[in-house]
Amino acid sequence: MAIRGGLKTADCLTSRGIIVSKICALCHLYEENVSHIFFECDYSFAIVSSLMRNLGFLLLRPNILQLFEYIDDSHSKEKDVYFLLVCSAVYHIWRERNERKFEGNAVSSTSLAIKIKTAVLSKIRKWKNGDILSDML
Repeated sequence: MAIRGGLKTADCLTSRGIIVSKICALCHLYEENVSHIFFECDYSFAIVSSLMRNLGFLLLRPNILQLFEYIDDSHSKEKDVYFLLVCSAVYHIWRERNERKFEGNAVSSTSLAIKIKTAVLSKIRKWKNGDILSDML
């Protein structure tokens, strides 16, 4: 849904005539849209960079599609782990956005990165060669 523009971000809701705050609930600095939330926002970029430290090009702040393309082109052995990391990051960042917007709860980018890493580790340990793959995190 994030790739196809199906998430109900502020720009999407505003275009439908629904009045909402346009400011990003994660950084409170820029207008909220899918590109900003994933991964132009300092909050989400900090999470992705901490999860995927060896992806040096992240200084360029890729969008989701660029990140998937980079992983697909460059990381054959760890591809599934990186795809899982990105998908988990998108899911958890979206949930954090909703928690902040609707519940008034917030966690730091460091805490959310740890939560994502824990969830991914839990999943890949069940895979064949999971122990080897978990060492890369």
